[in-house]
Order: sequence, then structure tokens, then C-alpha cells
Amino acid sequence: MSFNPDELEAPKWVNSNFLKEVLQYNGDLKNVTINDFHISPATALGDHFASIMFRAKIKFSTQEHSNRERSIIIKTLPVVDGVKKDMLGKSEVDFFGTEMFMYSNVLSECGKILRKSGYNDLLAPKMIYQSSEPQKTIVFEDLKELGYFMFPKIIPNENDTKLIFSKLGQYHAAAFKLAAEGTKGLNRKGGLFNLGSMEMLNMFRDQLSFFKELVETLPGFEEASEKLSKITLDKVFEKCRQAVNAPGSYEVLNHGDYHIKNMMFKGKNGTDVSEIVLVDFQICHWGSPAYDVVYMSAVIPPNMRSEAYKHYFDTFIDVLKKSDYDGPLPTFEQLQKDLKSYRCLELFFLATFTSFLCADKAQIKDDLDTLFTNSNLFKAFYHQPTYISYVKKLLPALLQDGVLDDVINSD
Repeated sequence: MSFNPDELEAPKWVNSNFLKEVLQYNGDLKNVTINDFHISPATALGDHFASIMFRAKIKFSTQEHSNRERSIIIKTLPVVDGVKKDMLGKSEVDFFGTEMFMYSNVLSECGKILRKSGYNDLLAPKMIYQSSEPQKTIVFEDLKELGYFMFPKIIPNENDTKLIFSKLGQYHAAAFKLAAEGTKGLNRKGGLFNLGSMEMLNMFRDQLSFFKELVETLPGFEEASEKLSKITLDKVFEKCRQAVNAPGSYEVLNHGDYHIKNMMFKGKNGTDVSEIVLVDFQICHWGSPAYDVVYMSAVIPPNMRSEAYKHYFDTFIDVLKKSDYDGPLPTFEQLQKDLKSYRCLELFFLATFTSFLCADKAQIKDDLDTLFTNSNLFKAFYHQPTYISYVKKLLPALLQDGVLDDVINSD
């Protein structure tokens, strides 16, 4: 397995004193002595971008037990100069502040609502430590030790898709109920389209160009290619930004970065998925649930999307009914209305993220910092058969439904 270069060596402050502080943080353990520890990268190339993460395997003693072991995941800000560090430093979004708020005030309460509704699977990992000074740091239980693994395939099948959208429905419903009960601080404007200056997003300009170049080569796509030539990144990005920040027909606290790499899975033989846990709540966004639904759809085959959306919504309503929510219930028609207004996001994701998310892991030989600064390396993802098949299926529908025209004619 290859790792991100900025995660090959942990910061010097990740030492025995820090690990002792972590283990004693919640008061369950006292008088801890660190006997030994081993630090390693926690994720593989391409698995995440907006942080650095390490796995610490710790051998320690307490007054009651002389030989104990624990594995933890340490998440903190990048320290190596590059795109990742610059993006987090310039962003208007407080990534770590948002995630600390979510784990401290939201996710545990969501878990209680879901268990009361009969949904007993783990929603998110347990946070065991957090600190804003001197370093912004969050420490989690190690899901790998609990039997979870990263998604073992490239494209979700029907069973995977059902589980993924069911989990989204569960989370959205629980957060929706918290908001109805008056929980404060949920009205956050995060997500990709609220990160700040477009200078931070120049990496998408080359990707849009690669997309246009590909479409030019596809027989029968001449009309789409002609219209794409009139679409700039600034134009489609602004159209998306307006859509996600407009009031939704009903609103939830979106995960904000709901894709396959921000989940871990459990199942037989490490391949047959039966359970999902969500991670990385750094850019949560208050708005229409269509945001998370369309975001995840970037790697869902178009012919599977309608059924997935209905399953998502049915789960959402089921949780609300079983949790004794007594307010007005949203309707599927409301969701469909918002999904229609979010079609510009489908175009944006198809032209950018989908090419990378469809890539076989064996193809990802460089860290994201390198990929986003070397356009020639990223261009290879636009020639994959899996990705090209997505373009051939989805782009004609976007063209027919007037999505390209809407972007061209937008202010």
C-alpha cells in the first residue's frame, strides 16, 4: 500500500506525553504510563485530502493493569507546504471547528435518535480526544480494530447503493429531528462551494478542459461539445454555489462531502458490504438534502439513481416516524423538486470528481497534492472506460433536460 508523503512521518509533538494525555482525556483511564508506541500512516493514497492522519498503536500500563494495548487514529492539520496546507490555511471554512462541533454536539445525539428508531448500527466513530491549542487535533477510536475497512470496489453495486443511501437517510433524519427540537449551531454553510476564493479551486479548471477534450472525441456528442465550449469553470461553479445556498424545500445538516472514501464498511470476507459508518464531518452544510444525494451520485450508475433516491427518502421518513417526531413530514415531491434544481452539480461532478472516483486504486500512484498540481497526471483518469461510460450515459440526459443551456445562460 502506498501512502501520502506528508503522512510518512508524524509531527514531533505526537509523542508519549501526547498519547498519555489522549488516553486520560475522558477520565476512564488514570495514572497512565506509556510503555511503547508505533506510529504509521492511517490512510492510503487518494483516500482523503483535507488533513493528515496517523494510526498509533500504544502499549501502556495503569495502576490496575500492567499490560494494555489500544489503537487510535490521530487527525490534524497538514504541516508540509503544498496545495493541501494552502487550501486549509486560506479557506473561510473552519474544518476542525466544524468536526469538533459535530462529534461533541451532534453525532452522539443522532446516534441516540437512530437507536430509538431501531437503527442500531454505528453512525460514526467515537471521538476520544480533541484540542484546538497548541495544535488542532481530533483523535478517534480505530475503526479498523472494530472490523471496518475501506470500500473494496470501485463502483457500488445495487446492494452497496441501497446501504449507502439508507445510511444517508438515517443521518439526515436524525439531524432533521435535532433541528426541529431546537439544537443550536446546525445552520452551517460549508461544502465544496463555500470554501472561499476561486483561487483555491483552480485545480478544477484543467479537469473541465479534459472533460471538454474527451467529449469532442465522442461520436454523436457534437451538440454537447459545442455547448460545453461556452461553459467556463467560473460559470458552472457559480451556478452550483447559488443552487446549494438557495433555500431548500426542506433542509437538513448535510454531511457536505458524502462520497465513498468518507465511509468505512463491514461485511463478510472484506468484500460483501453489510454495514456502513460515516467519517470526516469537516464541511457540513445546512441546506437541501439534495446536496448530499447528488454528491454521492457522482459514482452511482445513472440507471440505479432513481431507486436509490426513493430508498433514501423512505428511510428518512421511517426514522422520523419511529423517533416520535411530531412535526410536518417532508414529501418525496419536495426532494424531487430540489434534485431538479441541483442538476448543475451533476454536470460539475461529472466533469471533475467522477473521473478520479471511478479510478482503479492501482491507477492512483501519486498523492492528491501532486495530482492537483500536475495536470498531465490527472488527465489519465479521463481515458478510463468506466468513466467514459458514465459520460455517455449521463451527458445526453443533461443536454436533453437543458442543464447545459441553463449554465450557459446563467448570470
